[in-house]
Amino acid sequence: MKITLIITMLTTIIFASETELLKRIEALENELITLKTLAKENSEEIEGNLSILEKIEKKSILDKLNLSPEMEIRVDQFDYKVGNIVGENTLIHGGDYDGQTRRTNYTKHFDPATYIKFRINMDAEIDNQLSFHGNLLFATSSQSHQRICILSRDIKSQTSTSAFDVERAYFDYTPDKHSANAFTLSAGLLPTTGGSPMQFAQGTKRKSMFPALVFDMNTYGLIATQKLADNTFIRAIIAKAYTLRANFYPYQCNRENIDNANVLGLYTDTKFNFLGRSLLSFGVNILHDFKAHPYLGPDVDSSDAKILGNMFTFGLGIDIEKFLDQDITIFAHTALSNPHPNGQEDDYQILSSTLAEQQAGLTAAGITGFSEAPYAQGTMIQKNGYSVYLGGKYEISNTINIGAEYNYGSKYWFSATQGAEDMYNKLATRGHVGEIYGMWKFHKNLQTKIGYMYSKEEYTGSGWHFGEPAKKDGTQRVGYMSLKAKF
Repeated sequence: MKITLIITMLTTIIFASETELLKRIEALENELITLKTLAKENSEEIEGNLSILEKIEKKSILDKLNLSPEMEIRVDQFDYKVGNIVGENTLIHGGDYDGQTRRTNYTKHFDPATYIKFRINMDAEIDNQLSFHGNLLFATSSQSHQRICILSRDIKSQTSTSAFDVERAYFDYTPDKHSANAFTLSAGLLPTTGGSPMQFAQGTKRKSMFPALVFDMNTYGLIATQKLADNTFIRAIIAKAYTLRANFYPYQCNRENIDNANVLGLYTDTKFNFLGRSLLSFGVNILHDFKAHPYLGPDVDSSDAKILGNMFTFGLGIDIEKFLDQDITIFAHTALSNPHPNGQEDDYQILSSTLAEQQAGLTAAGITGFSEAPYAQGTMIQKNGYSVYLGGKYEISNTINIGAEYNYGSKYWFSATQGAEDMYNKLATRGHVGEIYGMWKFHKNLQTKIGYMYSKEEYTGSGWHFGEPAKKDGTQRVGYMSLKAKF
């Protein structure tokens, strides 16, 4: 009886345990099914909201990135006349000018030239320490059949007149913007073109950290800026210089194509009250291992140029706005170029012997040459050069202003201005340049400008860094009109 009772109790306990276990297993299975269902629903919800999340993320980026397009349409009427060049005896072989001089005693009249420039400026304040700046640049010109070039009797042509590129893209990193001695590191495609005081004639803000007469080139690298006082800064640059594609410059002939020269520079500027709102700037720039070649033809590239040495440029300038509490801006800048040649030579002198080679304008090495005269070859220039740049602007009203500028470059003057936004690169001229203009802002986002520029070249080689300059009698007259829109 006892045994039967014990067996019955054990059977009951085992059955109860199995029942409980089955219930728990069933509960776990139900819970697993529920979790799978929730996971599927969540997955479908995430996938359904993914496009919304992406839009939110893109909107967040665009909220930080400010875009400001600008467009300029410009028309130029250009004429050029050259008289005698000492030592120049290059002749034209064949064609309409057979037997005439190629470089001297001629006049050229160009059709009106249209130039369109479109730029998208980009700025983003990432946080209180990091910011981004950049712009995209597109340019096109009507100069496919008549390239504005003053170095030859014939009117040049080119296959393409449009170009698109990233002009600048760099970040600024300032660990402590509120410090009295804040330090900023800038890196990327740097803001080294459009420097002071050229912004006055362009009706824009200062675009470069450096004075234009000392240094106005496209570069990539690093700039370190140390704030010394509320309005005083010192900047050091270490970078590589380069030149945008030739299609950005329909007027090319006093530019050279810079092939990654090393750039070292030290600059300081300070704002203070002196006869108005004044900016005093000083700088020294070094183009180390300077290698460049002129725009002579499609077969002339960096392989045809040599490192000719180092070029130092020292500059000092002052800009004064609200001069004597009037609506007048004046400026005065001067600079000294100090070459250090290494004895190497570039040679673009035509020495070919056959008539076909002479007609093609080839050098003895078989590349496109320039002249039979000695100034087309040689070492880096041997002597110091200097330049002065003066100007002023008067605001007749809030919408109308007029201005005048003058610059002079000596016989051996070399200007590191291959990236200048000025179409004619006038600061490189070895001679005199005068310009007058008037601007009318007839809408808050629209501005028109009419101007006239006269240049008197006294020596060959404006914008070039090699060869012995020869005495030259060349004049150019440019009348222009532009319309600029900002959005």
